[in-house]
Amino acid sequence: MNMNSQSSKLLNGAESAEAMVASFQAQINDSTKDFSTKDMTMFAWTLEQLRESTDGEFIGPVSEADTIRFTSISTDTRTLQPGALYIAIKGDNFDGHTFIEQAVQQGAVAVLVSETVESIVPGVEVDDTRIALGQFARWHRQQMPVKTLVAVTGSNGKTTTKTLLNSLFSQVGNTLATEGNLNNDFGVPRTLLNIRPEHEFAIIEMGANHPHEIAYLTALALPDIAMINNASGAHLEGFGSLQGVINTKGEIFQGLNQIPGRNPGIAVINTDSPGFTDWQQRLQKLAVTKVVTFGSKASAQFRVEHFKTLDSVASGIEFELDFSDQKHLVTMPVLGFHNAMNAAACVAVAISAGLSWQQILPGLVSFSGVSGRLQKTAINNGWLIDDSYNANPESVKAGIDALCSLPGQAVVCLGAMAEIGVGSAQAHREIAEYARDRGVYRLFVYGEAAKNMPDAFGENSQFFNTHEAMAQTVVATITSAAESQQKMNVLVKGSRSAKMEKVSQAILNALLA
Repeated sequence: MNMNSQSSKLLNGAESAEAMVASFQAQINDSTKDFSTKDMTMFAWTLEQLRESTDGEFIGPVSEADTIRFTSISTDTRTLQPGALYIAIKGDNFDGHTFIEQAVQQGAVAVLVSETVESIVPGVEVDDTRIALGQFARWHRQQMPVKTLVAVTGSNGKTTTKTLLNSLFSQVGNTLATEGNLNNDFGVPRTLLNIRPEHEFAIIEMGANHPHEIAYLTALALPDIAMINNASGAHLEGFGSLQGVINTKGEIFQGLNQIPGRNPGIAVINTDSPGFTDWQQRLQKLAVTKVVTFGSKASAQFRVEHFKTLDSVASGIEFELDFSDQKHLVTMPVLGFHNAMNAAACVAVAISAGLSWQQILPGLVSFSGVSGRLQKTAINNGWLIDDSYNANPESVKAGIDALCSLPGQAVVCLGAMAEIGVGSAQAHREIAEYARDRGVYRLFVYGEAAKNMPDAFGENSQFFNTHEAMAQTVVATITSAAESQQKMNVLVKGSRSAKMEKVSQAILNALLA
């Protein structure tokens, strides 16, 4: 999620996030050319629109600039489609300018560059192409007649809530949502540029691992509704402390109420999360008056009550969602209390956007989660729960809680948690103790940072040097339990760098072959 060094300097140096927002707004206000699809057979932008929105200068065959239209953008010649604008991005280990000739050969009709180049197609030169990409995306977002744009951030559950929101809004209108994990200063602009006139709603996921990143992203997206799912000790290596996480997540609200003539912006926050009071204070300073809360506390406007894991694990969870003086019984085919909270957050957003409960309910009860996030598969006399997509201390605890809510013995396969910083050893030790205290039967760990967890857990814990060795031991443990008619459930979790999906797949291959 890191911005490149040039972009970081712009945000942290002479040009602050606030100054950048003001600069973008001035450029948009000065623009006289709005996008129109009239008389077009395909969605397209003009090179003049790119130049004006980025404050760039024409290069190349300038006489042809007025006639150039591009139908897509590309930063990678391997996937470039004919008719595209090629954007030459400079990274730490590459320079896209060296591929301009190849891009043109593959059908690029225009280029966006940050250095003087010779090109046989027209282009625009700017100071920084990555910043210009953001400027163009911000301009484009304001040209599209999208009814409601929702921005989502949080330490845990961003992708799950984004996916669930997409499910809810898609029930009532054409909806665009962030694909995959394109939630950084490169991915968010690309998502915004995918908004088309037919889209009624847009769900934009925003991630960060350094201060000011969310401020930058929300300045591009200019959300109508901004939601923080929670704040916890994720990416502490970049933030330094939980307070740093809280402050950065709160930056998302700076994008509210920045488009004249739009309805008042709405902030959605979690009463149960660290940072709740901080966010309330920030919203007051920003003069954001429409604030909606969700959580399990009595003060929450969308409140989760009477949560339970159903006896039939295949059915998932059940809880009451209390809002507007009415209680709604909800059953979802997912696991974990945190998913009930995710649901409450999404309902709060959807209701705030004008959807009715009748419109929301079908997308809610049919939501089966996201790949790699608490996905359950029946194995022998129990369940394999694949939560291998990522991990931080709070999400690991949530996974353990979901595991231990199921009948049977609990086995945890944990890959080392990354980006925790100087507190990594203590965080891993605390997770081992948490697993032990919650009644986990066996704890298997992988990765250097997790090496001392067995000492903290005690008996029935083991460190592995390879995924294969861990999977083999787990399979043997499950098989032994099944032979004695014991229920056993296995949670597989870890940070991306641990690649714990290899363990999940090896277990399934062995047991379901």
